Amino acid sequence: MTIDLKKLQKTIEAEVTLREYERVTASAEAAQRPSDVPNDLVHTFELLDLEGFLPPRHEAPAPAEAVAASVPDDAPPAQTPPPSLYRRLRQLPVVGRLLSHPRIMNFLTRARQRPGGATLKNVSLTLAHAVAVRIPGVLRLRQQLAVLGELPQRLSALEWHIADGQARLRNIGVQVQNQTNQSLYTHGLAIQQNEQYLIERMRRLEHVLREQALTIAGLQAARPAVERAVGTVQAPVEDIGMPADLYLEFEASFRGSPDLVRERLKRNLDYFQFDPEQPSLPVLDLGCGRGEWLQLLKEEGIRAIGVDSNTAMIESCKQAGLEVHMGDALQYLAALPANSLGGLTAFHIIEHLPLGVLVRLIDEARRVVCPGGVVIFETPNPENLITGACNFYVDPTHRNPLPPALVAFLLKARGFERVEIDPRHPGDPSLLLQGTDEAINVPLNRLLFGPQDYAAIGYAP
Repeated sequence: MTIDLKKLQKTIEAEVTLREYERVTASAEAAQRPSDVPNDLVHTFELLDLEGFLPPRHEAPAPAEAVAASVPDDAPPAQTPPPSLYRRLRQLPVVGRLLSHPRIMNFLTRARQRPGGATLKNVSLTLAHAVAVRIPGVLRLRQQLAVLGELPQRLSALEWHIADGQARLRNIGVQVQNQTNQSLYTHGLAIQQNEQYLIERMRRLEHVLREQALTIAGLQAARPAVERAVGTVQAPVEDIGMPADLYLEFEASFRGSPDLVRERLKRNLDYFQFDPEQPSLPVLDLGCGRGEWLQLLKEEGIRAIGVDSNTAMIESCKQAGLEVHMGDALQYLAALPANSLGGLTAFHIIEHLPLGVLVRLIDEARRVVCPGGVVIFETPNPENLITGACNFYVDPTHRNPLPPALVAFLLKARGFERVEIDPRHPGDPSLLLQGTDEAINVPLNRLLFGPQDYAAIGYAP
């Protein structure tokens, strides 16, 4: 038997093509394509039967004795199934050669694999399918129809992806907006903190400058004493002023009785209403005098400290059980720590001071009074002509009247807030001018018999 090599080559090429299509079919199944497309593609090719191209295999027939020996004596005779129509046809010389052809065998095998077996209907359907797939463009048309069948599902999936993308974009926009707002808030907070830090540094620098100025002023004040000690200059004789006991009698004669002074000072208690449940800082009274204001604060349960340079006044306060210190008011303030006082008062003290000392006193008050604390400076009112031109100079230790606008300006310029001027103690009503001409009487009464004192009030920031 000879082998047709050309036919064998074509059969091998068909097998290679078939396996390539099987690989494509597996890829299509992984991509969830319709299950009928790969099967049709596979069934369009015939199975390779190499047995038809190889020489027949010669097997030695088994000896009859061996066959007879292997079969037991009592074994029933073998029953051979009746040959089928297909087998009968294959036994025919011409028809059997045709049915033994690989393509016809494969065709009949596919027909038998259909439900119902190799019926005429299945044979016809298999033949029609084999013919149809070999028509050019039919397979491509089936693929396009399959794609069109999947088109609604793909459109639905596309709409879902578009909606999902829009939702994602909205979420991204919200996240970007939130991050932007958070970043702006963080930057704004940082700017505010930096601003507060710079303001605090400026205040500290101002305080350092004032301390340096005080130090320089102290050195300049001590210079004459040093020069006198070394004999470089001749120091003038210092005027010690009014004796302490004499000034105590002077106050009793011209300022008024302690009861009158207490009644006038009661209005200042409204500025020192501290929370009894919270610990409060003490209130310092500069030039405490006979201690009427200290006694009022003590009765209200507020710790008060007095400072005065008059020994007679200090002894009088100590006998009344008040907390007082002997010494210079400015020096006492300079020795206190910062923010150690809840408030500071000075009644009829600033008119005794030179302007430079008054500014230093205000600076030290700003340093030692805690934030929110109040300072009160009461002094004669020069807007009352009788007070400014006459009564002010009854006290020989007074230097010069201080207009309300000047004191208010000094408090604001040195850092106090909410500065106000409170006119106090109007003149004797019996001295007011009477008459029908109010255009003259009202201004004259205000200038001559108006408030004799005023208080400059400020708050530490």
